[in-house]
Amino acid sequence: MTRHLSPDERLPETPSQTAGPYVHIGCTPGFTGLSMAWPDAGAQMKTGSVKGQEITITGRVFDGMGAPLRDAMVEIWQADADGLFAAAHEARGKADPN
Repeated sequence: MTRHLSPDERLPETPSQTAGPYVHIGCTPGFTGLSMAWPDAGAQMKTGSVKGQEITITGRVFDGMGAPLRDAMVEIWQADADGLFAAAHEARGKADPN
């Protein structure tokens, strides 16, 4: 269900971070025409089956007046079935890459 906001209504704002620590140009260099040593983030979401339950997350990002944002980046960190993160600082073992 979609509800349109009146001109005097505003959605509650979430903390804004426009320039980092991860600027989207560094995450999607191909989109900007840059040739980098790494592929665009999210270009390949998974390479095989997962250990735990596979989930799908969908959503949309709106500005304070309810208009959709075209250039938003939402970063989500999810642990694998063993509670491990696919990150360089993970010291407890190797996480499921999917």
